[in-house]
Amino acid sequence: MKNNYIDKRKSLINWIKDRQYLLERDFPVVSHKFEETNTPKLFNELSVDEQVVLVNWVLTTLKPIKTFSSQRSSYEIKHIFERTPLGFYVLNGAMKGAMLIAGYQIRNEKRNKLDV
Repeated sequence: MKNNYIDKRKSLINWIKDRQYLLERDFPVVSHKFEETNTPKLFNELSVDEQVVLVNWVLTTLKPIKTFSSQRSSYEIKHIFERTPLGFYVLNGAMKGAMLIAGYQIRNEKRNKLDV
């Protein structure tokens, strides 16, 4: 059982590493005031363990839809994650990065909407 968990964790770590190129694109920022906390590249500043927990949470909790959601912003989603049992503080940009890696599209607007 433990080896199965370790194998799955290693697979997820490798999958995340293979998709980190998605964070290298330049994303338009509506306001430079919060640019330093909104860039998806902040995901790379998380530890490997934090990356695994965050991406796993996104993959297992959020439900993909075909259009952008007007119900939740990435900022609201990050706060939901932070209140979960395994949650921890993350900057909005790190949440955006995790969501990009998980296959979601971002749309930078005043409320930082994400496709959820």
